[in-house]
Amino acid sequence: MTLTSLQTLALAALVVYFGRFLKGKIHFIDKYNLPSPVIGGFIVAFVLAILKSHGLFEIQFTKSFEESLMIAFFASIGYSASLRLLKEGGRTVIFFLILTVGGLLLQILAGIGAAKMMGLDPLMGVLTGAVSLTGGPGTALAFGPAFEAAGVQGASAIGLTTAMGGILLGGLIGTPLATHLIHRKKLKDHSRALPFEHHESYILKSRIGTDLLFHFLAMALIMGLGTTLSSWINAQGITLPIYIGSMVVAALFRNIEDVRPTFKINAEWIEEIGSVALTLFIATAIMSLRLDELKNAALPILIFLGLQALLVIATALGPAFWVAGKDYEGAIISAGYVGFMMGTSANAMANMSSLSQKYGPAPKAFLVVPLVGSCFIDFINAAFVTFCLNFFK
Repeated sequence: MTLTSLQTLALAALVVYFGRFLKGKIHFIDKYNLPSPVIGGFIVAFVLAILKSHGLFEIQFTKSFEESLMIAFFASIGYSASLRLLKEGGRTVIFFLILTVGGLLLQILAGIGAAKMMGLDPLMGVLTGAVSLTGGPGTALAFGPAFEAAGVQGASAIGLTTAMGGILLGGLIGTPLATHLIHRKKLKDHSRALPFEHHESYILKSRIGTDLLFHFLAMALIMGLGTTLSSWINAQGITLPIYIGSMVVAALFRNIEDVRPTFKINAEWIEEIGSVALTLFIATAIMSLRLDELKNAALPILIFLGLQALLVIATALGPAFWVAGKDYEGAIISAGYVGFMMGTSANAMANMSSLSQKYGPAPKAFLVVPLVGSCFIDFINAAFVTFCLNFFK
């Protein structure tokens, strides 16, 4: 059975609904912030794999929309790279970003080293480190075809599985780690700022009065210019994923807009459009995965996850805590660091929310972590991974 592109998109939508249903019914899924399209898509892919192996039923997907959805997501990441916000965040944000970039490089180098020790392709270490952990499920699936083309068999399935393991570990490790710091060092909240719920206004700003159509047009313009830029760069002999150009163009638009508002583009609307695109992209990509490609990769994935978890824990307990001030807020930021370096920004925010509700508000943490974890590090990560792909190809 072959589904058209619209039928494939419709099934992806059903997968998301299914994942949201499971998330509402199963506490474990909700507690550890496993994304709805990941859960729904993985179950559908598993069922389809069983049916296919027994010769009962097989679906062929037409994924014409997949690339556009992926580009839209990465364009929204590019639009979040505001130098003005980085400057407004102060020295803590800048120092924490520098530390996180160092942690990302360590993640890449450790993965490459472990892969070589096991006799595997060095790109396997990049895939199961920076791509799947710091990048998360969306980045793993987006880079999967490029890694497969570079020789890593089953890269998409391996990346997704590693990302899911990272999300679980990020939720399991982050909060206990910060609790340990708070108790061992007898840290207390000394904030005299607004109550906790007001700090989240940094993320949850009002969207009243925005024009959705206008922002879809702006996104289409960014994507069109970006793919043109990517094609031109590739024509010069430099291999780049198709979405890199859109990230660059979006970042230029954002920083021009910050200096002189010309297009009146609301960053929160762009983020929402990117979030919708990511949800559908993940659902489409996961439900069509070839899960049989995982059978020989289970042990390496566990080794890579264990190594990367130890590195992140060491960095969170030491450098991340010190850079963030060695105080109560530093402990909260350390929990956020574990969340987004092992899983997603949702993990980071969940870790910090859980701690702040118990021990007190942490306004600096809710400024620093979203800026670094949700904005800048994804942009830098994409550049590093692209360099690795070109270096090891």
